[in-house]
Amino acid sequence: MATTLQESIEELLPEIIALRHELHTHPEIRFEEVWTSDRIATFLTENGIEHKRGYAKGTGIVAWIKGGGERTVALRTDMDALDIQEETGLDYTSTIPQRMHACGHDGHMANLCGVAKLLNGRRDELKGTVKFIFQPAEELAAGGRYMVEEGAIADADAVFGLHCWPTLPVGSVGFKSGAAMASADMFIINVTGKGCHAADPGAGVDPILVAAHITTALQSIVSRETNPWDAAVVTVARINSGFASNVIPETAIMEGTFRALSEKVRLRLRDSIERIATLTALAHRARAEVIFSPDCYPLLYNDEAMTKFVRDTAESALGSERLIDLKYPTMGAEDFAFYLQEKPGSFFFIGNNPSDTEPYPNLHSPHFNFSDDALPTSIELMSAVAIRFLAGL
Repeated sequence: MATTLQESIEELLPEIIALRHELHTHPEIRFEEVWTSDRIATFLTENGIEHKRGYAKGTGIVAWIKGGGERTVALRTDMDALDIQEETGLDYTSTIPQRMHACGHDGHMANLCGVAKLLNGRRDELKGTVKFIFQPAEELAAGGRYMVEEGAIADADAVFGLHCWPTLPVGSVGFKSGAAMASADMFIINVTGKGCHAADPGAGVDPILVAAHITTALQSIVSRETNPWDAAVVTVARINSGFASNVIPETAIMEGTFRALSEKVRLRLRDSIERIATLTALAHRARAEVIFSPDCYPLLYNDEAMTKFVRDTAESALGSERLIDLKYPTMGAEDFAFYLQEKPGSFFFIGNNPSDTEPYPNLHSPHFNFSDDALPTSIELMSAVAIRFLAGL
């Protein structure tokens, strides 16, 4: 008698959990995922799954399983870690200083490897081709854009992705049709003043003071220039200046992000940041140069029909009691948005909190860890989505 998806998952789960722990100990940041790429390629080879390497500056992988039909569905995972010192105290904690899988990408990779192995064992049941996208540099460097530009999903009819979510309970799945995650742009503001002795500030132009005024003034963009019903965030996350306590330095560097849920608001934020920074600096006898990163993240917009398809699949596979319809989008950003600009699809959220009473550490926290208890749900749903989409259900 043929085994069910749940029975197959139960059988392969110990291997996938061990793989997740191994990936967690070897976190690598954007475009440096060499060990990670090698490990995933080894897994795919050992399981007889065809794949091609070298995408997105070298570490990206596209794998595929061909069934007996014309349709193609793409499933994507991110691969990179963050520049964070881990403080979880786990037995499988990061072995690399200032590197940590603090956003769950180790779990996402393990999930997709589990899905690939499970579906490869059911190859004869597939009514088309499943593509598995292992993408580097989701954090800060928009690796998804490179994968799309290099044709990773050019032949796909739809694309799906997921993210673990610490505010949702393990075993649940969250859905948001339409605008689901904000756009995100990064900026650098170079403030140039005039250095001098700290005892004689009048002889110079203090760039730290100017940076402080710019930081304060930027907050008025959301509070006074943006309609209250238009979601927007402007954040200065880093200011770097000076080397000594008795010297007013020549320059200060400010770095931050701005986020929006519409292109109109996004462009308005960009214009306002440049205007406020340059004119505030001028008012204080300094100069400010604003540089916007080309690695901007567009609004993540989930296709309504594809989101309904995933939700219906989840209801059939998991039961309606485990589904959560999210009322609001998040102001976090995701470069899965690039895939959704290219193909119809949906990005959904897998519950990661195993506790019924305690909050879970947030994403990008040094205490965050992907919950192994979330893997059965994510593997089952991702597998079911691929099978049902290829079958035209």
